[in-house]
Amino acid sequence: MMLKRIFGLLFTFAMTQTLIAGDVTNLSGEWKVIDDKSGFTLVKVKVTEPQPHLYQGHIIEAFNPPNQPVRDLSHLKGFHLLQGLKQDLKDPYKLTIGEVVDPAINQRYQVNGKLTKRGHMMVLRSPSDSNKASRKLSWVRIR
Repeated sequence: MMLKRIFGLLFTFAMTQTLIAGDVTNLSGEWKVIDDKSGFTLVKVKVTEPQPHLYQGHIIEAFNPPNQPVRDLSHLKGFHLLQGLKQDLKDPYKLTIGEVVDPAINQRYQVNGKLTKRGHMMVLRSPSDSNKASRKLSWVRIR
């Protein structure tokens, strides 16, 4: 009888934790984008899922780099930075294809990447030359 109660409590606790954690593979929500070279937060982005496993994101806030003259970045609000990011159907932690647009020069970059197992960070990479060297951006989920 006591063993039954203990297992019941453990099961209830496990189910509660699962409900609280939610689906970590769903990318919808707010993210901050961090540059790999400077470590500086560039922008905050709102990511939405217009179709299953397909994501897009627009800038909700942009930041001036430290030790640089302050510029008005309000024109970046609403800019569609992320387009057509697809999750692999078999492995939702794998991001197979998408586009990131550099708002400074309106240049589009094909990207792929991965989501961490806890779902709090994703890394998007874009091959930048024929040697397959790549530039990466780390996206950290804002809770």
